[in-house]
Amino acid sequence: MIQITDGRNPDETLILELLQSMEDGNLHVRIPELCTPDFIWANSGLPTIRGQSELFEHLKSGGFSRLIPILASMTHFSADLIHIASDVNVVFTERVDHHWDALGHDLMTPHICGVAEIRDGKISAFRDFYDTSCYAQAPTAMQPEFTLANVLRRRSLR
Repeated sequence: MIQITDGRNPDETLILELLQSMEDGNLHVRIPELCTPDFIWANSGLPTIRGQSELFEHLKSGGFSRLIPILASMTHFSADLIHIASDVNVVFTERVDHHWDALGHDLMTPHICGVAEIRDGKISAFRDFYDTSCYAQAPTAMQPEFTLANVLRRRSLR
């Protein structure tokens, strides 16, 4: 899970806040404060989202589960940060993202290189690069420590 304290400067912290909002299920609430109105969100092999209004429409219509069937039963998300680095308004992350169902199966586990651009203290671009073969991966065996109940319990302890 993402730890905000891993950020060594405001730009890195901003990216970690975005990732944590995905883990907490609060992405739709945090986007206006974290991202520019015209931000770009790009994922390997998927249509690029341009701007907050397009993101909200995308989320309202089912998100990426419309394009990646394995995500239809996803209930929660977590990310393991491997590396984070930054230089003047650009933040790089290496991470492994996990897309969980309610029973603790990891549905999709891409190893990602993320590149984010910051403008005026907000995210203006968020691009994730990874092998798209994860779109067809088989879910893992049930991992009890990652049930939705355990994730919610951990969140309440923060």
